[in-house]
Amino acid sequence: MSILLVDADIVAYKISAVSETPIRWDNDVWTLHSDEKECEKLIVDYFDRLKVDTQCTKIISAFSDKENFRNKLLPDYKANRKSQRKPLTLSFCKKFIFDNYNGYSKPKLEADDILGILATSKILQGNKIICSEDKDLNQVEGLHFNPSSKEFYKVSKQQAEFNFYLQILVGDQSDNYKGCPTYGIVKATKVLSDSKDYWETVVKCYVGQGLTEADALVQARVAKILKGSDYNTQTKSHILWNPKTPNKKLKGVKLSYIGSEPEKETTVFGTKI
Repeated sequence: MSILLVDADIVAYKISAVSETPIRWDNDVWTLHSDEKECEKLIVDYFDRLKVDTQCTKIISAFSDKENFRNKLLPDYKANRKSQRKPLTLSFCKKFIFDNYNGYSKPKLEADDILGILATSKILQGNKIICSEDKDLNQVEGLHFNPSSKEFYKVSKQQAEFNFYLQILVGDQSDNYKGCPTYGIVKATKVLSDSKDYWETVVKCYVGQGLTEADALVQARVAKILKGSDYNTQTKSHILWNPKTPNKKLKGVKLSYIGSEPEKETTVFGTKI
């Protein structure tokens, strides 16, 4: 039986948002309400449907940590979200899912990173299915399930690698990292499709826009969804991505940097992680 790896950040946000009800009172005052009991029911119904749609009985719900290692690389990472109002019951929904559906998080990692690590390592035995609507996870090879369209699809290692370099060029406006100026999906896809060395091509694109290889590396490290090879289970630390043949002339970048963080021993289905 496969293990379903769920991007629980999205689930908690969507359910807490949809549960909100605006009410206009007789004195022309508006208030916003959200019922925790209704949220519980929506969450239980959601996961019950997931089990039926995927035929998975084992579920891990991945959550992002409050801190993010990417902010040290790029201080403006997701800074555009700070002013956005969070749904009233978001914290409640996160806790309910965490407590009831094998919630899991790691210091300074996003939910995407946890899914990528668990899906591509031997930490968990057996088949794993990534469950998310987030296109960023198409950087991770393996079987995927989109809970919105209810479609299964498989990403090969070659496709995953291509998607990663595509992300470096295109960036992600919702996460507030810009990528390479003037490169949208169409232009980036074309230039990479004709490439024999993805990193060399990416660097040329950045240099062509008046930027540097160091700029490209920062964007790459921010865009990269961590996999099993990017996480040291012994030291419980993430390893920043490097090009296979890094340019020795790069300045101001610690190519061997490993971000470590002490934490309590954690288990998933009895497996120490």
